[in-house]
Amino acid sequence: MTKKEIILEAGARLFAKRSFNSVGIRDIAAEAGVNSAMISYYFGGKVGLLREIFLRFDRLLSYESGLALEQATSQNDLIRRFVSSVLDSARMNRDVYLVGLKELNHDSEDLHDLREDFHSKAEAVFVANIDRLGINIPDDPAFRTLGFTATLGMIFSDYLLGGGSCLDDDTVLEAYKQTVITILQSGMPKYWA
Repeated sequence: MTKKEIILEAGARLFAKRSFNSVGIRDIAAEAGVNSAMISYYFGGKVGLLREIFLRFDRLLSYESGLALEQATSQNDLIRRFVSSVLDSARMNRDVYLVGLKELNHDSEDLHDLREDFHSKAEAVFVANIDRLGINIPDDPAFRTLGFTATLGMIFSDYLLGGGSCLDDDTVLEAYKQTVITILQSGMPKYWA
């Protein structure tokens, strides 16, 4: 692992445990085992590090959701694939996902452009594949964004509220996935109809 990668992981770990504002450059440097100047060298400072973590979250979630959407053959298949792949990715990248999810709901001006870009890309992929699957949803951008946000909230409810404790145990994770899938498969058709 490169020093840049070590710093990124240390920053994600600390930002996930505490808040962005309560973590200092020295904390990150100590966690990464590097000189504090390395953070400025690689990321331009703490905000740059946060932006890089958010971009990684965006890439991971976009990849997993895009893959699920492209491979889905029906609405129920889409839900099953999306929930499974995203939670598996979150398990492998726990801290990055937790920081990204926190920042999606935070009004920090430092990430405003990245949040806007995330939402517009997610909506474009969502709309293209919803149309391909023949799912009828109202042609209202607010409705589409709300549907996507509600789906993410359902998938990550344990992750956001309980720190992702369900991700630690294979049996619990599978039960959690199935619960979320069942709720979404039962509720989304009514929501979209």
